[in-house]
Amino acid sequence: MTIGPPAGRRTTGRGPLAVALSLTAAVALATTGTAARADVPAPAAGNTTYVDCSRPAAGDGSQAAPFNSIGQANGRTYAPGDTLAFATGTTCTGALAPRGSGTAGAPITLTSYGTGALPVIDGNGAPDAVSLTNQDHWRIANLKLTNPAASLARRTGLRISATDGTAHRGFDIGYLVVDRVAGQTNKNSPTTEDFVQSAGIVTGATGTGSTLHDVHVHHNTISNTGGGGLKIRVGAMAVKGSGVLIEHNVVKDVGGNGIIASYADAPMIQYNNASGVGNGVYPFSGGNFAGIWVLGDRDPVIQKNAVYGITRMSTADSQAFDCDWGNTGTCTIQYNFSRDNIGGFFLDCDGCGTIGGAKQIIRYNISENDCRMSSVSTGRSALHLYNNVFYCTDRRLDITLPDESVVENNIWVGTTDSRLPTGAGIRWLWNVFQGVPRPTANGIAGDPRFVNPGTGGDTIHSVDGYKLRATSPALDNGSVISGNGGRDYWANPVSPTAKPHRGAYDGPGL
Repeated sequence: MTIGPPAGRRTTGRGPLAVALSLTAAVALATTGTAARADVPAPAAGNTTYVDCSRPAAGDGSQAAPFNSIGQANGRTYAPGDTLAFATGTTCTGALAPRGSGTAGAPITLTSYGTGALPVIDGNGAPDAVSLTNQDHWRIANLKLTNPAASLARRTGLRISATDGTAHRGFDIGYLVVDRVAGQTNKNSPTTEDFVQSAGIVTGATGTGSTLHDVHVHHNTISNTGGGGLKIRVGAMAVKGSGVLIEHNVVKDVGGNGIIASYADAPMIQYNNASGVGNGVYPFSGGNFAGIWVLGDRDPVIQKNAVYGITRMSTADSQAFDCDWGNTGTCTIQYNFSRDNIGGFFLDCDGCGTIGGAKQIIRYNISENDCRMSSVSTGRSALHLYNNVFYCTDRRLDITLPDESVVENNIWVGTTDSRLPTGAGIRWLWNVFQGVPRPTANGIAGDPRFVNPGTGGDTIHSVDGYKLRATSPALDNGSVISGNGGRDYWANPVSPTAKPHRGAYDGPGL
């Protein structure tokens, strides 16, 4: 239901603030690591309420006499097309929970005004610095959120919740800086649920029938947040949310999971950069965590992300990527780069809870010095692992695969004391093995002739060293795979009929 303005509401003006975000103004954080700001103006459809917490006196919310507290901002109900704007260079202390819902054509915007440093909303230890509950159609941008405290608890920078058994939709969350949130870092009992509900940005749907839809989380920078970076839950096993797109975020040194999308129909996680996951001001302290993973989704896709520098080993996980329990359809992990993660490259964890039985496609990824893959699934055909590069020269490979796996067209570089699994249901086809002994007679044993291996950096664009030389024995002799995605890691076309190269590169030999 759309909530209109209360009787006698004072008009606060139609200020020229941005109420729509422009992707043309976006900077890909996964590439640059620099905080971007959406400041392409668009005409406001409704009224603008201004907040300047540096003002000594409370105003009426106009630009000439702005509100000067979180309490005043919470006291107004906002209507479709309205804007709630905080002055740059200022700090407001308290828990912001603005009321009202927008519409698809006229969302409510929460943003900044003026020039200078992003305005800061400091939750000061509250459960959430900013929260929306059972509301619709909000755009949130150009703010810095923080929520420090002397002790850890269930705590976020931003929380969006559906709790009333209905569908809520229309959330654009971009260009935020979230830093220092004292969320719970211990996943073990009795603080398990507090950990699950803690992170820089959290969405949740609780109660039978509650769902969130059209959730776009993009171009945010998250750091030093206990519990993790982004936890985007939009439904439940029985009823899923939809329209989840998580992209161009930088997650660094967070005390828990980097990015999770759960209970969603076809979520997309792409162009994110996650590093130092598990560390930070509030480091992970118990249980398990991973870099980027999905749970309870249908047809999730994780692509074109970089995950590196996970140095804190949890009980069993700490991998870069994870298809966890309850996923159905196909779980696809493609075109990603990972390096130097103590828990390894990939976790197949469908056996960790309610088994969803999703087919897992892992293709055209590059893993450098991860050295580990693990599986907690048994008795089903789960994994098609093809055209990846696994490069590990500093310690032995530690690889566990599902009972029924097809492993083809990959390049494996490892140490001579490594052993790859040879279970009856694991098929090794058309791979290249350097250093590591071949698990079967099939495959090329020898140097794949990379251009400059072991030189991956901090982005998905830093791995040209894994292209192949013209003298490579891996050129044009791999297995033709139906539905191969049509492109390699570098976006070179992959033919549906001609033999591809082995590994993640299918361009001309160099």
